Amino acid sequence: MPNYVCNGASMGCTFGTGSASLSILPEKCINVEHNPIANIMDFKPMVNISDFGNCISLMNPVVAAATAAANGVLQPQTCVPAIISPWMPGQPNVLVKNMPALMDFCINTCMYMGIITITNAGETSVSTAGPAPDMSAMAAELSAAADAASAEM
Repeated sequence: MPNYVCNGASMGCTFGTGSASLSILPEKCINVEHNPIANIMDFKPMVNISDFGNCISLMNPVVAAATAAANGVLQPQTCVPAIISPWMPGQPNVLVKNMPALMDFCINTCMYMGIITITNAGETSVSTAGPAPDMSAMAAELSAAADAASAEM
């Protein structure tokens, strides 16, 4: 069963070397286990989403420059998430501050082609009715777009 994503949830990025945590600003008024619930608009880098350790994406100009300077040997660099869009798809029938609630099946993307997923929602006692949507098609589409972007470089 899908879970609501709460303050302190853990996330992973396909190009990050570590995990990040989600911070929910205190103006959220719906809580689970005394913890604020996130909505799809809680995606702001370094406000809601901390760094993922080091970035290994060659789409990241800092990583690409360091790797080029090292004669093509991959040089991971400090992650600074470049996220510009809300989480997808959200739970449209549950609103948090007038936006769909963020669920543990939601994903987001970094401009450097990393796919960001929720690895631990931060809550376990409240679940939504119904199964999580099949995200495999969306993940495959994002992966194909990342491959196409890499091929153009």
